[in-house]
Amino acid sequence: MSASLQDKTAILTGASRGIGLAIGQALARQGVRLGLLSRTRPALDGEYVTCDLAELDQLPAAVGQLIERLGPVDFLVNNAGTFHEQTIVETSLADWERVQRINLTAPFLITRELLPGMIARREGRIINIASSASLQGYSRQAAYVASKHALLGFARSLAIEVKPHNIHVHTLCPGGVDTDLIKGTHLGDRLRGQAMISPDDIAGMVVFLLRQPDNIDIAELVVRRFDPNP
Repeated sequence: MSASLQDKTAILTGASRGIGLAIGQALARQGVRLGLLSRTRPALDGEYVTCDLAELDQLPAAVGQLIERLGPVDFLVNNAGTFHEQTIVETSLADWERVQRINLTAPFLITRELLPGMIARREGRIINIASSASLQGYSRQAAYVASKHALLGFARSLAIEVKPHNIHVHTLCPGGVDTDLIKGTHLGDRLRGQAMISPDDIAGMVVFLLRQPDNIDIAELVVRRFDPNP
């Protein structure tokens, strides 16, 4: 039987647009109380702390503020991310490191801040929004692909560590989502006019994962575009 999400509490990153905004809207419809971390205030009801995930030293205090306001946190959705598209030769060290900070190190730090409370209560669910780039390489996307492969690896190790504490870890790996993140890029040009996954589709998957009973483990969910006329 699917669990109710009414009156549960979730922290969501990158909620101001795209997939994050759709996730926030879907969770709110389920009665979830939201704690929101992003650079700009989302059009969502909830406790909000402004935070640039590239500024890693901001994260512990930002998460701490949300915990103070919300109380115990049931769910964490590590959604915020950045996309980078250049050849390896063109990619600067600064750009490489920024992608890793936002896509990998920030989820690690936020997760680390929330884990003690989840472990103490012996409950919690953590969802990492990864990518099909967690599973394969793409030209001109080395920094992004590396960060998403690493995020999946982090989630796999995390799941092993927290399983004895009844905490579930899920990783969503979507490909071809219609968001502003890829507009104006080579990838966006390549996908233009093709069947795309909507942010609402991914939000529905998040709700599905959070509603699973404790005896079900869905560690990784790969969501690809379905085109009957490839």
